[in-house]
Amino acid sequence: MPGARQPIGPKRRPASAAKQRSQRKNTPSKPQQRDIDFASLFESAPDAIIIMDEEGRYTHANNAACHLTGYTEKELTAMRVGDLTVPSDRFSALERFRRLRRAERVEGDFLIRRKDGSEIWVEVHAVPSGNGTYQMILRDVSERLTAQEGLKRSNEAYSTLLDLCHAAVLSCGPDGLLRSWNRAAETLFGYSEEEAIGMHATKLIPARSRSAHEAAFGRRVASTTEEPFGRTLRVHGLRKDRTEVPLEVSVGVGNVGPDRVFTAVIRDITEHHTIVERLNDAVQRLQFHIERMPLAYIVWDLDLKVVEWNPAAEHIFGYTKAEAVGRNAYKLIVPPEAVEAVGKVWANLLKGDNSSHSINANIRKDGSRMTCEWLNTPLRDSTGNIRGVASMARDVTEREAIEARIRDAQKLESLGVMAGGIAHDFNSSLMVILGNAALLRSIKGLPLRVAEHIELIEEAGSRANNLIKHLLAYARTGRHNPQPTDLNAVIQDTLSFVRSSLGKSCELELKLAKQLDPILADRSQLEQIILNLCLNAKQAMPKGGTIEIVTRRTTLTAAQTARCVPYDIRPGDYVEMVVSDKGCGMDEATRSRIFDPFFTTKPEGHGLGLAAVLGILRQHQAAAWVESQVGKGTKMHIYFPVKHSA
Repeated sequence: MPGARQPIGPKRRPASAAKQRSQRKNTPSKPQQRDIDFASLFESAPDAIIIMDEEGRYTHANNAACHLTGYTEKELTAMRVGDLTVPSDRFSALERFRRLRRAERVEGDFLIRRKDGSEIWVEVHAVPSGNGTYQMILRDVSERLTAQEGLKRSNEAYSTLLDLCHAAVLSCGPDGLLRSWNRAAETLFGYSEEEAIGMHATKLIPARSRSAHEAAFGRRVASTTEEPFGRTLRVHGLRKDRTEVPLEVSVGVGNVGPDRVFTAVIRDITEHHTIVERLNDAVQRLQFHIERMPLAYIVWDLDLKVVEWNPAAEHIFGYTKAEAVGRNAYKLIVPPEAVEAVGKVWANLLKGDNSSHSINANIRKDGSRMTCEWLNTPLRDSTGNIRGVASMARDVTEREAIEARIRDAQKLESLGVMAGGIAHDFNSSLMVILGNAALLRSIKGLPLRVAEHIELIEEAGSRANNLIKHLLAYARTGRHNPQPTDLNAVIQDTLSFVRSSLGKSCELELKLAKQLDPILADRSQLEQIILNLCLNAKQAMPKGGTIEIVTRRTTLTAAQTARCVPYDIRPGDYVEMVVSDKGCGMDEATRSRIFDPFFTTKPEGHGLGLAAVLGILRQHQAAAWVESQVGKGTKMHIYFPVKHSA
């Protein structure tokens, strides 16, 4: 039948429709997919996440939270707010949770205690997450805080170091404005840190130097390279009170990001400048003394070579500074006979002898010998090691000669005292002998042989009497009656007696000045001088010859009086008598002793003739100088002081 209807029942679905229905049943809905994604994100998050309910109980914790705290998820979900917090911070933790419930965001760094009891700092961000839950994100910031704390301590230490630093340390940017300022800078320039920060650096520079500073500063700003602290500059700075101060400045330039930072270390060198000036003055004064002192100043190196040589050394030794510097002492001023002695002194100096004193023979550039007195001291470096020797020397050749003369004079003076005592005692005994001989001669009828013996006694007594006169003359204890006297007249009056004493083998030749100043003298003692000198000249010419007597007025200088005997006469006007012969002459050794009592080169002599002359010269404040050469004769110069009219 048409139009018949099929019965209603479940429709048969094709196989493809059944498969699609199965896939729809296994595919999650959109809300379910969102929950799955959130759970995956929650578990894989690198930061610790804890979910809390309205009561503050922990309901969920991810793996990172378990790793951070050391608790399992089960253990964490059994906890509530404050359980992870250190005891001292639990009250604050509850207060923070109350703020969170009021929908306030809570952030900050807090200290928590892990399961093992250790404590760590965490950065916390807590926010409401809806539906009465709250989400708390924790991140371990122990390392960051440790680094920050270290940086803080470093900054504090750096600031403390800068404040303790004696030097002013300041910095500025490319705009020239000051960025840092330590306490030493406050003290040096007078500006407080509040005044200085932001101030332009040119305010610390005197006006006359600012243009040069700005030009140099501009060049450094334009450069891009870093410049470590290096060259030190000496400049003047300007204080707050407008006074200037000498400074020593060292500048370093570095790059901080796009900016260049200029850091300056500045030191006040006022005291240093004063010390340097004083030291410079001292060096100049010392140099002045060294250049002008009469002592030779010589510095030697360790090889005994000359390093310094002052003008006095040039004068004493004859070498210029250019000739002396660099030369060894042994090849310069030390003669062969002094090498051993100098070597011992040098060895002691290198061992540290600080008070070396010696008197050595030395040699001049011209080869002449001299005697020098040396004062030496080692020179040491900053570590105490000897690096050389400084010496001062003076020529004592003349002083040594004078001291020798003084010693001789003292010796002769002592001999004179002794000779005077002996002469007086011997004269008393001689008078007894001669008196008794005269009494014996007065007896009549004496046998001839007895009379001959008496004559021998009287002759011996006469010779002894002459000897006593010589002794007394040397001792200056004989009769002395000085009167204004004409020396030429005395020579003329004594001429006949002297010629008879000389005999026919010698002749006298006189060259007397026409006019001669009077002298104050004892006439008889002058005659004794003339006779003794002439007899001495005759003995020097055993085969005979001519003895010349010359008189003249002369003026003696200090150098001429120094070579005379005795040595205490003064420069001035004198009447000179010269007795010359052409005899055998004398060497230096003999000439130096001819006035010594009892010294003679003749077998028949008694050595008192010239000693007596010396005694008479002392009484007259007169002196003698002997010129003699072996084989060329002798000239005996006698100087009597002129008697000036009152």
